[in-house]
Amino acid sequence: MSRTNGPAARRSGPRRRHSLVLGAGVIAALALTACAPPGAASTSASASTAAAAVSTALPSEPVKIQIMTSTESGDAVKQLGEEFTRQHPNVTFDIVADANQNLNANMSRILTRADPPGLVFSPGVAQSAKDGLLANLDPYAKAYHWDTWSQRLLSMARLSPDGKSGDGSLYAVGIGYNVTGIFYNKKVAAQLGITDPPATLDEFEADALKAAKAGLMGISLAAKDAGTPFLLQELQNSYGDAPAINDWIYERPGATFDQPGMLKAATKLQEWTHNGIISKDAVSVDYPTMMGDFQAGKALFVPTGDWEAQRLVKAMGNDVGFFLMPPVKAGDRQFAMASPTNYAIPAGAAHKDVVAYFLNWVQSDKTARKMIVDVIGCSPGGPVDLPVPQTDVPLVQQTTKAFQTILSSDGAVDFIANSAPAFTLSTLNPELQALVLGTDTPQKFIDNVQAGYKKELAG
Repeated sequence: MSRTNGPAARRSGPRRRHSLVLGAGVIAALALTACAPPGAASTSASASTAAAAVSTALPSEPVKIQIMTSTESGDAVKQLGEEFTRQHPNVTFDIVADANQNLNANMSRILTRADPPGLVFSPGVAQSAKDGLLANLDPYAKAYHWDTWSQRLLSMARLSPDGKSGDGSLYAVGIGYNVTGIFYNKKVAAQLGITDPPATLDEFEADALKAAKAGLMGISLAAKDAGTPFLLQELQNSYGDAPAINDWIYERPGATFDQPGMLKAATKLQEWTHNGIISKDAVSVDYPTMMGDFQAGKALFVPTGDWEAQRLVKAMGNDVGFFLMPPVKAGDRQFAMASPTNYAIPAGAAHKDVVAYFLNWVQSDKTARKMIVDVIGCSPGGPVDLPVPQTDVPLVQQTTKAFQTILSSDGAVDFIANSAPAFTLSTLNPELQALVLGTDTPQKFIDNVQAGYKKELAG
């Protein structure tokens, strides 16, 4: 790496998963029949019966679809809806946006309303599918030939008949496909004499420490809510057998959170709070403050996902770049949280066929695919042989290239925060705060997370 000693920048002023995602996490799903009773997915027989009843044609009468989405993805979903209405004037949309954390906390109430929305942003679908609250998408997957899409990414929204994630029937589909990594402030990097993105984890740490010694934040981190799971898992991606975390998320036999790479990641995260790379007040920093600090030049790095790309371009122009969290050794295979920004159809929703048509349109229509890139800054889904629309925005070129890198290396892993929304709020986030504050040792953090997850699974 070429590094030069540049003038240190001064720190000034205050601070801001996630996600469309999240998250990181960034930004869908549907089906005809209701799920099976709690704890069991619909059988292939019921899906097959339903397949005969689904329609892939739009009705001629007026239809209005409500979509509940995250605040971060509200504008993008609104624009997609407007374009769909331009092409199909009888279908209109009511877009309702709320904070991702609120959606997760209120998901059961949203899905069980007497008049549920037609489509709901749903980063984690397992529990809702187990409870019979989501429509089974298999009939539409068959009707629209979704077998031509990336099956690894679709697997993140599957549930088996015995209630295990990662296999079985499909319960959600993405509007855009996100990848997480590190955004860096190019102005701050230049002030610090950093001319290239880091190629190894040691170089990343050295750059962040250089920023901290200059009175800046090496890493802007929202430890109050959504930011810390991203950074922890990105470290685990660099240290360990990253796909093993999917086994834990998907409740596979013998899987555990207590992995060597996770222990190294937790240890490094806590170390960074001691040496100043992460601010001492990170536990009071929320996601908007995290992003605001980064944009204002108070931090060199921020760990999040490509759903922030277009917004950061508007705020920072060409003064922002993106890279995947580097591996321990330069040139090693890279892993990243990369997933659909999943949306699901409530089991009791009306107009399922119309929503399915919309979701398939998002993946296959040329204009819609271009909007995913241009408006959000992430990659479109759909058939794997469809080209990614070109963009002249350097940052979006970097995020879409990063996604393709992860796809080609089969390095996509799911988000630990998607394992179970209730567990994330009740256990993962508080334990991460204890880790950052130093009241938990790294091993105690891992033990507590594993115990909380087992308790969640036990119901």
